[in-house]
Amino acid sequence: MMKKYLAVLIGLAAAVGILLAGVGVWLKSSLASVAIIGGADGPTSIFIAERIDGTELLKAGAVLLAGALVIGLLLILILGRKRK
Repeated sequence: MMKKYLAVLIGLAAAVGILLAGVGVWLKSSLASVAIIGGADGPTSIFIAERIDGTELLKAGAVLLAGALVIGLLLILILGRKRK
């Protein structure tokens, strides 16, 4: 039972990593340097070396929010089926 939850958590972490990488590539198109520092041992920090205007930040936030909603809905569906 615990192995299934661990697999779900690892899958969610991988999905979040893919989303962050996608946002980094998207922001890279505006020639901003993006570095992700961290890992499994602690909090992750994202550093942006160039100023970006509010619209780019709003777009990145919208992409992250949409990804979080999709991951949350998938988690609810997966855990909801196990309870029935």
